[in-house]
Amino acid sequence: MIETFIIAWNEADTIKLTLKHYLQFGKVNLFDNYSDDGTPEIADKMGAYVQTFGKKGVLDDKEYLKIKNNVWKTSEADYVIVCDADEILKTDLKYLKQEKKKGTTIFKTLGWNVFSNKMPKNEWNIDTGFYDPNFDKKIIFSPKLLNINYTYGCHECRPEANIKYSEYRIPLFHYRNVGGVERMIQRHKEYRKRMSDFNKRLRLGVHYLTEEHKKRKEWNQCLNDSSPFPPDFI
Repeated sequence: MIETFIIAWNEADTIKLTLKHYLQFGKVNLFDNYSDDGTPEIADKMGAYVQTFGKKGVLDDKEYLKIKNNVWKTSEADYVIVCDADEILKTDLKYLKQEKKKGTTIFKTLGWNVFSNKMPKNEWNIDTGFYDPNFDKKIIFSPKLLNINYTYGCHECRPEANIKYSEYRIPLFHYRNVGGVERMIQRHKEYRKRMSDFNKRLRLGVHYLTEEHKKRKEWNQCLNDSSPFPPDFI
């Protein structure tokens, strides 16, 4: 049994795809940071368990970290997935069952940073991008771990107790950068307005402050560097 915990804010244009992907594994919990675009309503209709967290209009990494480090601890699932709404883990139950028999308690991942001017329609099927070790995030593990101890941004963690890593890496697709550069720039503007004083002081989410002409230049470079995901690259 797999239980998924997703953090979201204003993901109405893609949340159906994310929920469709994770509901195939089992129960899905959506922790919503006061979306005002219908995200929680969509999730509720699709069968996810929706809860609100944090403060309205405020992006505060302390609150995000609190959710990801704690909400899974009472789960009775074999494995939990703790992720953002734009992170899609490409795996299947057969493989996870095999790893459970081996005693695996935490999985290595391979972070694939997707870049595309296209928007997905019926599923997350865009795979053009490049390997980015910054997104090798440990988002699937056994709730038998004592603590996962994510750091800010959850790109790194310090798990405690009952630790046995998987031998192979599961592809983890990061879909923040789809739909073209203008969509990305608009999203960054919205996040910038919501940044808490704490985030600004610690420079968490500093990429939201990048000047637009630099973002466009970086976008074009990333598109040039992108290629289809190699299926044997794990």
